[in-house]
Amino acid sequence: MQKDYIIFETGLKVRYLKKMNGLLLKIDRILRRKNREFRVKDLSRGIFHSILFHLLVAFLIQIVVLYSIPSTKRIRLIRSKSPIPVFLQNEIREEPKPSIGGAVKDTIEQKSESLYEQFAELEIDSTAINQKYEESTLNVSILFPINWIYFDNKVKNLIDGIIFMPGENSDYHPQISVLIQVMPDKSLFNRAYFDSSFRFNDMDFFIGPPLNTFGQVTQTIYVRTKIYKADFQIKCTSPSEPEFKKFQPVFFAMVKSFSAG
Repeated sequence: MQKDYIIFETGLKVRYLKKMNGLLLKIDRILRRKNREFRVKDLSRGIFHSILFHLLVAFLIQIVVLYSIPSTKRIRLIRSKSPIPVFLQNEIREEPKPSIGGAVKDTIEQKSESLYEQFAELEIDSTAINQKYEESTLNVSILFPINWIYFDNKVKNLIDGIIFMPGENSDYHPQISVLIQVMPDKSLFNRAYFDSSFRFNDMDFFIGPPLNTFGQVTQTIYVRTKIYKADFQIKCTSPSEPEFKKFQPVFFAMVKSFSAG
């Protein structure tokens, strides 16, 4: 009888332990599921806080930008179909209006002669351009100022361009430069860009007006060579109007010393 009671008690304990084990497994599964749910909620809450923080930072940056940067205006640029030269302040002049059927040709000739006289009457100090540049592919030669340097470039063994600029000991502004560009396609020449012309050393020189673009002044002279296979364009660039006026006589002296062919 006692043995049967012990067996019954043992079986009861086993069944109880199995039931408790099953209950613990259920509780464990419930806890794991809740843990995953809490993790998802924490992750969602973290993402929400991160987005909110970045939006707040972006809003503060917009406020700082609006109050620290001055207001700007949009400028509409209109491209003109025809070149409109910008003259220097003291060189603006009114063009005479030809009568209907009148002598437009005479007006152009008088204008060319007047500008050529201005070019010829400039005081040119030839002693200031006692250095000589020479090259053999197109037989280009030109005098340039003392204490200046140059860089030339060749394409297919032919000279393509030369740029002259002041060296360390030059008396001129370091941003002044004179560029000689070879123009192999002569058909690209446009007479409308130039005010006057003169003939010198079997070449035609076409003088363009000084152009002032945001303070930088440039002047271009086109050289037509009827007996050679290329034209040339000589361009002076200056950082300001006073520096240009100071250097212009030297620039014209360089142009007069130019030869090719």
